[in-house]
Amino acid sequence: MDIKDKVTVWAGVLTLAVLQLEERVDTALNLYYSDWVGVAGTVVGYVVGFVIVYAVFSWILERYFKGKSHPQPSPPPTFGPPQK
Repeated sequence: MDIKDKVTVWAGVLTLAVLQLEERVDTALNLYYSDWVGVAGTVVGYVVGFVIVYAVFSWILERYFKGKSHPQPSPPPTFGPPQK
């Protein structure tokens, strides 16, 4: 898995965790609105929040994974009798 894949996966997971936390806070504080304008505002807020949080996590994780060493894959074993 290369750096871009790691960043994408971890940024997505962390972003969903943040949005889940935001949803729980909204539910606990009863911040949902009953009219269509409030619902549209909530949806837009989640979309904007997802984009911002994902971008921030991607930026942070990209710098984190760039500093890590990447092991080189070993060559596959040869088949047949050992050669001298």
